[in-house]
Amino acid sequence: MKHRSLLSPMTLCAGTRGASVSFAPEGIVDNGYLVIVARSRQRHMMQLVLTFHSGEDDDEDDLHINLGLIPDVRTVLGFDLCDLDAQTLFLPRTPGKLKTVVFGKKIRREDVARISIGLPKNYIDQRVELYDIYFSPTEPEYVLDAKPLVDPIGQANFYDWPGKTPDAGAMVAYLKKQSDKPSAAYPAGMSTCGGSQRVRFAATGYFRVEKHKGRFVLADPEGYPFFSVGPDCVIPGEGCRMEGLDGFFDELPPKEESFAPAWGHMDVMGASDYFNFGTANLIRAFGDDWWDKWAGITKNRLIEWGCNTVANWSNGQFARSCGLPYVWPLQNFPATRSTIFRDFPDVFSDEYQQNAEAFATQIDEFAGDAMLIGYFLRNEPHWAFAEGVNIAEEMLEREEDFACKQAFIEYLRGKYSDIAAFNTAWGLAFTDFAQLNTPLKKARGLSDAARADLEEWTGVMIEQYVGLPSAALKKRDPHHLNLGMRYAFINDPALLRGSEHFDVFSLNCYSTNPAKHIKRVASMTGLPVMIGEFHFGAIDRGLMGAGLRGVTDQRQRGVAYRHYIEAAAAEPFCVGAHYFQYNDQAYLGRFDGENHQIGLVDCCHHPYPEFIAALKRTHRTLYDIVFGDRLPSKRAGVEIPQIGF
Repeated sequence: MKHRSLLSPMTLCAGTRGASVSFAPEGIVDNGYLVIVARSRQRHMMQLVLTFHSGEDDDEDDLHINLGLIPDVRTVLGFDLCDLDAQTLFLPRTPGKLKTVVFGKKIRREDVARISIGLPKNYIDQRVELYDIYFSPTEPEYVLDAKPLVDPIGQANFYDWPGKTPDAGAMVAYLKKQSDKPSAAYPAGMSTCGGSQRVRFAATGYFRVEKHKGRFVLADPEGYPFFSVGPDCVIPGEGCRMEGLDGFFDELPPKEESFAPAWGHMDVMGASDYFNFGTANLIRAFGDDWWDKWAGITKNRLIEWGCNTVANWSNGQFARSCGLPYVWPLQNFPATRSTIFRDFPDVFSDEYQQNAEAFATQIDEFAGDAMLIGYFLRNEPHWAFAEGVNIAEEMLEREEDFACKQAFIEYLRGKYSDIAAFNTAWGLAFTDFAQLNTPLKKARGLSDAARADLEEWTGVMIEQYVGLPSAALKKRDPHHLNLGMRYAFINDPALLRGSEHFDVFSLNCYSTNPAKHIKRVASMTGLPVMIGEFHFGAIDRGLMGAGLRGVTDQRQRGVAYRHYIEAAAAEPFCVGAHYFQYNDQAYLGRFDGENHQIGLVDCCHHPYPEFIAALKRTHRTLYDIVFGDRLPSKRAGVEIPQIGF
């Protein structure tokens, strides 16, 4: 059946001001998908922004979907209109599409007044060819015009840059030379863990929080002050999702025999094979000894570069055997079969209580491990991304008989003397509190009292969400530090509820300077703060995206890193900051499509020399900043608009 195009074919161009085009939503109610056929016309990743407008003058109630496009490939993009409910933050990846993120508030199909598609402002000119846009009752076929984009060792094959590895032979020779280097050691004046020997507390055999002259520090197992720095994702390489992308590679080794460790299969955002060029390149250099050789090279590099922590999501075997301090992400945060909003569970249910107890048992295997600094409960809960979301209001809009809803009804019965008092406060005409079991839309808007009650109950649920698993963990393991939730940002004070269960409050902070964010969290919680993620990328070498914070080139990455780390270390409540991540991401994208040049090393295991030189200089004098002997650098890196998300 021939479809009806919503726009005529066109080329959309944008530079520093961005550009967009709008069209009517005719057909949105009767169809299942909005389909876009487009081609990006520049070398870097393009961020295409699809917006569903509510009809208001401002965009407060609009829903935005950011889609990433592989350069110069005619791509079919399908948006499932069910996702207008904003319940899913990161949408599944399809061939040719990179990462896709949903921002803003849910919107009903019948409330969509218009739709726009456009390009955000940037520092370089952008051009996208829009061939077709239409509604479809079914999901489209994701047909691609495949062409080789990636060489046999994982690099882009269609242009050169400084430091590009010429071929597999040169890469093998380099890696063997790296493997022959002598063992590295921390310089004089540093403890075996990478702490500072200028002060010493009592030794307990575990990491803990101490306060020295008005500032928080970690104390290492020997009792020395310790400021935690190091990269996330210390693994042999970043896997590339292969679904629908086979035709984009010059050459891939077989899945069997010697290269089998480079292949894998995961069911994350849909099942797919994965290929890891980093692992394959190590196999090319070292054969069956590839893992041990990589571990030796990597440990040496981390010590030589002044890193003292193997940070989150790193290879477990490496983290637990290399002899360096490490942090650990706990797995499978307790959930319930029915969720209230996105991934927020029914936290007052028996199911949640039982799952919290089961979740805590995984800490048992770390008993007595002196090098484990502490554990993160989870990472970036999706429910916490929604700005202004009120979980209690979302709960009242649902038909499900949540235990949280029944507990809320009992809370209201206790607060108000009778149903008449409740009706007066909320502006309702109920005959019984049990009527709250019937879906109630937009309850915050009923009255100031309704808003206050819903905000309070949202906080109560977050306290339960955090408190049950935290208490179960601390009961089983009183020694290792609870490092919190790794929130992406604090967009509502309610996210701080339950923080009394943490030893350290963790925050993933993608800013130029984290000082104000550290101060804000510390002032509200009184807790020491650890930065779980930050990075600075560039598109001058190799990859398409510069990540969440981009700068002009590798030298500026080093400037930006020093500015960030020293600003963090100067804050008396900060106890560490971890860089995301050790490796560059795969050129054609990981499981969700991220493909950023943000690593310390590229896919051939070559470090970026300008960046690493700055890293080493920063770490060499870091404790001078911690102890207030030197002021932090005021020079920030030269930033570029975001290319990646």
